[in-house]
Amino acid sequence: MRDILPRVTAAIDVLVSVGAAYEGLFPSIIDRGTNEMMREVPPAIDGQRDGDRSPLGSNLIHDEALLKTMYALAASDGRTDYGQAADRYLRRFATHCARTPTGILPWGEHAYWHLVEDRVGNSSDWRGSTSPSTHDHLRQAPQWLLNQLYVFEPQSVIRFGEGLDGHWTDGEPEEYVRHAYIEDNRAYPRGDRSCDFPRHSGFYIFDWAFLYAKTGREDFSARLERMLDYWWPWRDEGGLLFSESRSPKEAVGFYNVNAPGQTLSLGVSLFESASLIENYAPGLAKGMRDRAAVYIDGFLGAPHDYDRGLYILTCKRGSGEVVSASPIWGSHYGVWPASYVALTCLCGFGLTGDRRLLDFAESVGQGYLDQPFPRDVAVPAMDVGLGLGLLSDLYELTGREEWLDGAQCLAQTLMDVYFEEDVALPRGAASVEWYESQMGPSFLIHGLAKTALLARDGAPCVLETDYTAR
Repeated sequence: MRDILPRVTAAIDVLVSVGAAYEGLFPSIIDRGTNEMMREVPPAIDGQRDGDRSPLGSNLIHDEALLKTMYALAASDGRTDYGQAADRYLRRFATHCARTPTGILPWGEHAYWHLVEDRVGNSSDWRGSTSPSTHDHLRQAPQWLLNQLYVFEPQSVIRFGEGLDGHWTDGEPEEYVRHAYIEDNRAYPRGDRSCDFPRHSGFYIFDWAFLYAKTGREDFSARLERMLDYWWPWRDEGGLLFSESRSPKEAVGFYNVNAPGQTLSLGVSLFESASLIENYAPGLAKGMRDRAAVYIDGFLGAPHDYDRGLYILTCKRGSGEVVSASPIWGSHYGVWPASYVALTCLCGFGLTGDRRLLDFAESVGQGYLDQPFPRDVAVPAMDVGLGLGLLSDLYELTGREEWLDGAQCLAQTLMDVYFEEDVALPRGAASVEWYESQMGPSFLIHGLAKTALLARDGAPCVLETDYTAR
């Protein structure tokens, strides 16, 4: 078996080198031939939206798993230069990029830091929209990342927590939206749909739980409780939540549609958040866990079919009719890969010991062992990286060698597909010729590194599994 770590370190070396021209921040879209930021934006691939990309910029939420890998290699392999580079990136972001009018951080699904113009970058500009720069968490910001930003500039994280109030909209009844303005101190307008996805409430709750534990400020606890109560009345008799609380009938993918995947996401975020505040508000932490358990039951009660490899993302309330399900390979906007959900299950299993969550993840893991990688689909690097993350985490949790064997076998295939002998950076997706952070190469680098470290050093691995994709 070829050594995986040299591939990982060669890619990181290039990213650090390219980032040196931008105060340590890594450009999102890089020419793999020249190792320079691309000034002309390549066309979006199938399933990718231009309004989600970060041209001429850098996106910390995209790079989080990569930075996590760099810190781990600094600890395991003596690469102190990686730790220093990760510090430089995060210090620059915390002390410079975070100074927005609202305090909301320029990262996530629709915003980033524009490296050429040194300002908040607006993804909407690249799809011809005049919408102001808009925040969407995209994924959960993990504790280690919030903590590191807090070390470099506490006020950047505190102002972010305060600025998250911008996700509440004006009007009655009370409603939040997953979008908020970054540079305008005004509420985001209500539309025909609420877009108050359950998983996003878990992201905000985790942010506020972190800040409550750090500062002891009761206003962060109050924010947390307000959001905690928001979704509770919307659950059905099984514990499932809608994709969004308000949709017109014309929105067939959302109207009267339950979201098992998002219900799971909120439940696991509540378990994690409760752990943060246990020592400060044990009663509140217990209430969070009690509700989280109901949401987990709701997810597991959805009409999944493990024998058929059917993992439900959304289904009609009442009838259970399947609206969408997770594929093993080849996700696109709004449809997550099965590894995405399975890793959230493993995060929940680690927090609760609920064997049912491990059973779900093992069923999905078997799918990654059984289904060969498709050579005719431009699979985003995130999908394969999360697949590696799932298999390696299953090995670390169960000790079963077939999971590590499967991860190593998949890693060899992925090195053939996403790398070339004379090119250090991985492709953003299979069959494309550029690196692009929005496609998830951060997860691919993380998954390859974790697989290699487990094979070399055994468990537990110094590089923890990344559970932010939920």
